[in-house]
This record gives sequence, C-alpha cells and structure tokens, in this order.
Amino acid sequence: MLCEAPGQAGGFGLSDRGRAAYLLFEGERPVAFLGPALRWAARESVDQLVILTDAVSAGVLARRVGLLAVGSVEVRSIVGTLTAPAAPSERLIPPDLGADIWALAGLINESGARPVNDHGRLVAEWAGLEVARVSRDEQGRPLIEVGVGQADRELHQLVHSGLSPDAALRRAVAAVAVHRRAGARPHPLNRLARERWLRSALLDQPALLGLTELYAEPPLEPRSTVLGHRPVAAKGRTADGSVVVVVCSSGVDLDLAPQAADYRDRVDPAARLLVVVPHADHYPITEELVGLIPDTELRSMAPPWGDPGDDSAQ
Repeated sequence: MLCEAPGQAGGFGLSDRGRAAYLLFEGERPVAFLGPALRWAARESVDQLVILTDAVSAGVLARRVGLLAVGSVEVRSIVGTLTAPAAPSERLIPPDLGADIWALAGLINESGARPVNDHGRLVAEWAGLEVARVSRDEQGRPLIEVGVGQADRELHQLVHSGLSPDAALRRAVAAVAVHRRAGARPHPLNRLARERWLRSALLDQPALLGLTELYAEPPLEPRSTVLGHRPVAAKGRTADGSVVVVVCSSGVDLDLAPQAADYRDRVDPAARLLVVVPHADHYPITEELVGLIPDTELRSMAPPWGDPGDDSAQ
C-alpha cells in the first residue's frame, strides 16, 4: 500500500517483525529526510523502517541511524535494479585551509568580524552572518571577496573595486551591524542564518552555558549559500576541563537530531552534547527530536535578535 511520508515515496508491507514501511529517499539532499522519516514512522507505529537511497547518501544515513536511539531501521543502497545493506560511511573531514589563508584571519578580526572555518573555506561573520569569504585568485593567491551571498559579492566587486580589502570589509560589517542587532526593525539581514547568530552570541559569552571557552566548529559538509538554515556546532570546555559539544538550531528543523548526533561523533563521541534553541522555538516536537540522541540536553535561551526572554540559557 502506498503511503505519504515527508519528502519520500514509499509503501507499507508486512514482515516477520510486524508492520514495515519502505521509503525511497531521493532528490538534492536525501540525507535531510532522515529526521522527518523517523518522526513519521513513530507516528504511524511502524515496527520496521527500510530506507532506500543512492550509495553515497546510504552510507551517511547508516552512520547517523547508528548514533540515534531508534527502533528497527535498515538503510539499503540502490545498485542498479538491486539493493544492498549500507555500511556506515566515514565522516567528511574539513580540509586544511592553508597557512596563507589563515593569515587573513587577523584582518578579519580587525574589521570587527569573526573568522570562521566553514568546511574548507575561511569566512568572515558578523553576528553569525557571512559578510566576506576568502578564495584564491587565478594565480592561487588568497583573495577576500566581500558581500553577503554570491550576487552581493559580484555587485560589491563592480561598485567598490577601488577599496582596499580592509576598508571594504569594514564597510560591509558596518552595513550589516545596523540591522543585525537586538531590537532592529525586521530586515532580510536579520532573518538569515539565525542559528549562526545564536552560536555567535554563545561564542561571545560561553558562560551562558556554564562553559569557560567555546570555539566554532566547521559544518558537516560544504555550504554553498547563506540561505536556508542548518544546525551549527561549537566545541567548548567546562571549568574542570570536560569537553562539551554545542549544537545551535532555530525554527523547527525535523532533521536536527541526526545532524546534532553526527556533530558530536565527529568532534568528540564521549563529550556531553547540548542542543540550544531560542526560547520561542522550544517546541514539544523539538524535545521529541532531541530525545532521539542519547545523553543529550536541550537548552533554550533569549536570542540575540531581541525576542522576549532573559539572557540566560535554561
């Protein structure tokens, strides 16, 4: 019998373990369907969930399933007209940026922005929003491209090509800072990348989580755009030296649990995991999702964009 599941085609069947569901994950990012599928399977009282997808996605999904406290879930990769059990794949390790790229971190700091390793790329963030990125020119030399998004970077190069890199970066930071602050009027610049804004506030004040230090972690995979939102992570320590992995999210992200578990597994599998959301996004569904991750605590906090609430994580 055909069924309707979030983002997938699938069907029900009967197996020796009871009611089974078979779901096909396909599209641009099949791995993003895992969280919604797990919640759907729980709501439908599925005894066995079988996920079918391409070989690359299957390896990632098999790894993430193994990190969660879920029932009977099998991931199978499609090979031609057949399927085979998927083995967990190795995590994507962020590539080394190179000493010449990191040398520009000082200039980024001087502008008031924060240099962040964005999985193979050095970016400059102001309150979590990318205002510039470092690439290489045709001769392979590091080059700062200023702007929020590809179109803005291209426009900036046309209009402000005569500015020095430090002057251009300072101008970009000043333009974003007007809108990306507590109490600012609604504007596209203060609606983007709110999970990164949340992380930025915690990087500035790790004591809000009872931590003595906190450093941004690269995303799980390369990011091509500032649009959309995906959980972001940081690694911190308590006063006694214990490692804590912090994952920040905003809104309702049904794939939060698999990604948060994957972050901890990459950074330090033995670390305590804190998932942090704004007060307004502390929904029962978020608690349900975070509950899939063993040894994890959900915290909420007043967001830096100024929604009601106090300034402490709860």
